[in-house]
Amino acid sequence: MKIRNLTEATAALRSYANRNPKAIGKNFTLERVRPLMKAAGNPQDRLKVVHIAGTSGKTSTAYFMAALLKGSGKKIGTTVSPHIDSVTERIQINSVPLSDEEFCSELAGFLDIVEKAGQQPSYFELLYAFSLWVFERQEVDYAVLETGLGGLYDATNIAGRPDKVCIITDIGMDHTSVLGNTLAKIAAQKIGIVHEGNAIFMYEQGAEVMNVVRAWVAEKDGDLHLVGEQPPEASHIPDYQQRNWFLAYNVYRYLEKRDGLKHLTRQVLQQTREVLVPGRMDVREFQGKTFVMDGAHNRQKMTAFISSFQKLYPGVKPAVLLGMKRTKDHDDLTPLLVPFADRFIVTSFDSSQDTKIISTDPKLIGESLRQAGAKEVQVFADQNEAVQALVDAPETVCVITGSFYLIGRIRNNKHLA
Repeated sequence: MKIRNLTEATAALRSYANRNPKAIGKNFTLERVRPLMKAAGNPQDRLKVVHIAGTSGKTSTAYFMAALLKGSGKKIGTTVSPHIDSVTERIQINSVPLSDEEFCSELAGFLDIVEKAGQQPSYFELLYAFSLWVFERQEVDYAVLETGLGGLYDATNIAGRPDKVCIITDIGMDHTSVLGNTLAKIAAQKIGIVHEGNAIFMYEQGAEVMNVVRAWVAEKDGDLHLVGEQPPEASHIPDYQQRNWFLAYNVYRYLEKRDGLKHLTRQVLQQTREVLVPGRMDVREFQGKTFVMDGAHNRQKMTAFISSFQKLYPGVKPAVLLGMKRTKDHDDLTPLLVPFADRFIVTSFDSSQDTKIISTDPKLIGESLRQAGAKEVQVFADQNEAVQALVDAPETVCVITGSFYLIGRIRNNKHLA
């Protein structure tokens, strides 16, 4: 197979999303992944892995973890999802996505293996297997893996060596149609990434979560490390990002001792704190205005975002551009947003990664905002018109939120470039 550019790579990957529609949603399983990894040579059996699951903070923690390990001089592979600007973000070496040329060349070789093996993976399963295959070829020292959905049956959970280190970020209500409608059920899926003898790092959470965690860890003879809250410090880094960084830093200190890694200087640690995570408190200046992009798509994420925003921009009421994926509960977010801002611009978006992404009808979100007491609401079916309305709004600080897919469509929009 020959893949000459990212357009052809996207088309080749899209065919996997289309050819196996049963490989998504409630049908997620490791049973498709095992033969796929076998065809790829089972690279997961030869990689040191840091595995991250949770509801909020997974991607940011993955970026911080990769930066810390890279700071020690090690070669690091990282895979995250969803991607924001380019599918190449899903396969990073030393915190840099593969070049378009290398991604296409490697993907062509990997797809030949998959086709010859007669496998029918989903889009996510394919990209995950591809990332591990590339990491082994690149001879990385550590692979930092973010789960796609849940943990127990997530494709990433094929990585199960005893020396795997697991990070569990904050757990909340999300993907309830797949993971369960209680915190206990969701926690059972997240903690499912823990295999026999693994070390686990997390903050203490509520009893409903911790009871499930402790029972699973005991069954797997795991080593649970409960991280204390980071001491407050003056910083321009948002509170929730400082929290994610501190969790990753505690894992680094463990690996420093276990694996003999280099002790990081204060300067290197500060550099790792300042890593830009795409679509998470992502700030851009344009025409004298500040645009803050954050893909907060559930109550837990939005609460953290609003709290951090208000500390960074005290007293500021921004104009908000909002769009949400159809599977998310916009009525759960509007009561949080209405006290936060006076002006809302609501729009739709279309995207496709692992699956076709469908946005909520912006009229429904607009009506929900009005019922919650929003002072001014504009609804635009056309995304470009919505962005222009945001640029033209009198507020000097603007927020774009509600979905990473919306941000992915807007980040490089001509209106903000």
